[in-house]
Amino acid sequence: MILLLSAMPEEIVALRAGISVVELEYGAGREFALGMIGVQPVVLAFSRWGKVAAAATAAHALSRYPIQAIVFTGIAGALQSHLQIGDLVLADRLYQHDLDARPFFAPTEVPLLGLAALPACASLSARLEEAYGHWAAAERQAGRVAPSLYRGAIATGDQVIGDELARERVRKITPEALCVEMEGAAVAQVCHEFGLPYACLRMISDHADARLTPEQVYALAHRSGATALGVLRHWPRH
Repeated sequence: MILLLSAMPEEIVALRAGISVVELEYGAGREFALGMIGVQPVVLAFSRWGKVAAAATAAHALSRYPIQAIVFTGIAGALQSHLQIGDLVLADRLYQHDLDARPFFAPTEVPLLGLAALPACASLSARLEEAYGHWAAAERQAGRVAPSLYRGAIATGDQVIGDELARERVRKITPEALCVEMEGAAVAQVCHEFGLPYACLRMISDHADARLTPEQVYALAHRSGATALGVLRHWPRH
């Protein structure tokens, strides 16, 4: 069973539409939807915004369900100029760009873990990439343009990065990061400490600037959920 998390209600609505045999359960002030996406049993939950809320959601789910892996999906702001709105980023590692415990630890290093970046699971991410390949082929066959998929680092922090100054600050701390969001590295840390596979798939909704209205962001969040659902429906059987 996979725990599927997203941080925007619009993403959750789009994902919920693809879950069959939905059973709703409640705990810790959260709703958990249990069912199937394609051949994959899932628990779907709204992580809420930010690192603490997302980590709490993940930890609570792990305490009550037989979770074998966690996949986080949702929108993110691009930090690299070649990324376009709608492109997908699959994490291979995740940084907490706002974690700075100097002089005891280096910037972004998680205290007592000895890690400046939290790793994503290579095999779980490869399964998602395989699912993306099948979905993208189906999209092209139907005459639609599939978004590009990139593998790389993701930056996480408890701020909405919405202007050039903030964007450049994140880029300076994590220059290799492709995009920035608010939850991914926190859930990666939970998975690392629990010894569980973790993957993070993000859709670019903006360029970490103030060009989009909130309404446009909400619409792109729904698109992100629909895209993640399309990918997950092609989850490999092996």
